[in-house]
Amino acid sequence: MIAKGIVALALAASTGMAAPSPAPSPVRATRPVLPPLKVIVRVKATTPCTRMAVHANAAILIAIRNDATLQQTIARLRTVQLSDGNILHREQGLNSLSSIAGRLLRNARDADRETEKILDFAKSVKDPKEKADLVAFVHALGGAVGRQRKVARDLDGFVATLNAYDMMRVNDTDASMQQATAGSSVPSISGPPEIQGGPAQDRNWAESSMGGTPTYWNGQESPAEQTGLSDTQLARRAARDFQRRLPAIAGDESNAAQPILRAAEHC
Repeated sequence: MIAKGIVALALAASTGMAAPSPAPSPVRATRPVLPPLKVIVRVKATTPCTRMAVHANAAILIAIRNDATLQQTIARLRTVQLSDGNILHREQGLNSLSSIAGRLLRNARDADRETEKILDFAKSVKDPKEKADLVAFVHALGGAVGRQRKVARDLDGFVATLNAYDMMRVNDTDASMQQATAGSSVPSISGPPEIQGGPAQDRNWAESSMGGTPTYWNGQESPAEQTGLSDTQLARRAARDFQRRLPAIAGDESNAAQPILRAAEHC
C-alpha cells in the first residue's frame, strides 16, 4: 500500500536560485527543461523505505534552504558597506557575512550527514537499479552541496582576510608604542575615513594613508591595495562571482531529482 506520509513540497530548487529571467524571446527555445528538485511525496509504508525517504527529504530540504541562503549572501554582498568610513557599518557588515557563511557550512554538514545515511541504506538494497538510483542521487546532490560549501568557505575566507588586516593595521596608538618601546617609528594608518572626490563605497583604504602606503605589521599589502579596489568593491565582485556559480548548483540538484524519485518507486 502506498502511503502519503512525507512532506508534500513541490518547491523547485532552481526557482529560488536562478537570476531574474530575461524578456521572452520570439525564437522558440530548444534547451531541455531540467526537472525540479523536490521532496518525495509517496513511499511505501515499510520501515526501511520510510527511513530512506526521511533522510532523502531532509537532505533535499537542506539543499533548498542553502539555495535561499545563497541568495541572501549575494544580496548582502551587493549592499554591504565596508569602506564608507563608518567603523560600525564595517563591523556589522563583516559580522553578517561571517554569520551567513557559518549557516551555509552548517547546512552543508547536515546534508552530508543525511546523504551518508542514504548510502548506508543503499548497501542493503538488493535491486541493482534502485541501488544505482540512490547512489546517483547522493552523488548529484553531494555535488550541489559541495558547491554550496565552496561558496561558504570562500565567503568565510574573504571576511577572515579583511578582519586579519584590520587587526594588523598600524594605528596611532601602535605607532606611539613602537616609538616608546623600540625607539623607532612606523607610519600610523588611521581607520577608513571619508575621502573627498568619490563615492564612499568606491574609496580604497589605501587612499586614507597619511601621504604614503598603509603599513601593516605583517609588511604585506591588503587585498584592496593589491587589487586597487575598495573592500566594498571587492564584496560586489564576490557577489557577481557567487551569482555565476548558481546555475551549476541548480544543474546538480536537477540531476538529483529523477534518481531519487525512481528509487522511491522501487521502494
